[in-house]
Amino acid sequence: MKLLLPLSWLYAFVVIVRNKLFDWGVLKSEDAGVPVISVGNLTVGGTGKTPLVEYIVEYLLRDGRRVGVVSRGYKRNSTGVAVVSDGEKIVATAEQGGDEPVQIAHKFPASIVVVSEKRADAARKAVQFGADVLVMDDGFQHRYLKRNLDIVVVDATTNVLHDAVVPAGRLREPLSGLRRAKIVALSRFNENNPDHAGLEKKLSSFTTAPFVRFHYTLHEIRRVHDDGLASPDVVKRMSVIAFSGIGNHEAFTIQLRETGFNPLSDMRFPDHHRYSEADMLTLASFAKAMNVDACITTEKDAVRIRSDRNTAQKLIGEVPVFYATIRVEIVGGQETLHSSINNSIRGKIIS
Repeated sequence: MKLLLPLSWLYAFVVIVRNKLFDWGVLKSEDAGVPVISVGNLTVGGTGKTPLVEYIVEYLLRDGRRVGVVSRGYKRNSTGVAVVSDGEKIVATAEQGGDEPVQIAHKFPASIVVVSEKRADAARKAVQFGADVLVMDDGFQHRYLKRNLDIVVVDATTNVLHDAVVPAGRLREPLSGLRRAKIVALSRFNENNPDHAGLEKKLSSFTTAPFVRFHYTLHEIRRVHDDGLASPDVVKRMSVIAFSGIGNHEAFTIQLRETGFNPLSDMRFPDHHRYSEADMLTLASFAKAMNVDACITTEKDAVRIRSDRNTAQKLIGEVPVFYATIRVEIVGGQETLHSSINNSIRGKIIS
């Protein structure tokens, strides 16, 4: 990795200059005409921002808002603006709109979900469908869309303080970028872990923003083939194989074990992996060889698997497949988060 450091320094310099051009108004941010709440991060890979996006979407929907979600739609096979949900029905598959946007649309049918490489284009389309507030997923570095509230998610279990900017490390930009954040949200935060509290204290030297701390709890167990609810107690008594194609597979398996599930083995796929027939056959063969009762995966993986019923059947036809949903539990700073959201949707720029 040391050989890549010069490239990281060059990349960091370009990012810093680009941010300055936005700060000075040389590069312009477009106003969507409605409040925008951005949830992003500083690193590549899974930090747990999508569950926080869902938490905010649910909070706004309960408040009676017409919520639009805009995203890039990572690893979709379409380009340009694609409507995932018009707020009444889902009109795109995971291949067309990306797994996370389809997951959000499936979980919150009243939300308007639009994807585009240019978030401002997606924002305009969502507003045309009637959105009166927008939540931008993975938007911290995408500054062409003006936002009222910038939330940056940092995984408390990873030491970003000693990381480098890509390609030598996982940082998308230097830690000095935290100065733009209005809230820093520490995911997977454990109040009993002194390292997590220590990370918050050290990050405070880069930002004056308040901190919100949260972790995830397993919420429901559902069947992949029909999305029906399953009894967690029944599945816990089963012998299972865990598999996923997410940014942090290890966190998924750890959470399963901490919640009482006991995978005999597990299989990891790349993040946002598009499952092929060969993958399904491999998993089915593995399950048979291990003589397990079932397989268990994540909600995001279930979205991708269900997108092609014929391919999914190669696995589901051989062994039951369940998926776990997760919920955000705020363990510190909930009032700060809620008041910041409330202020932002009243049109106030949080400074």
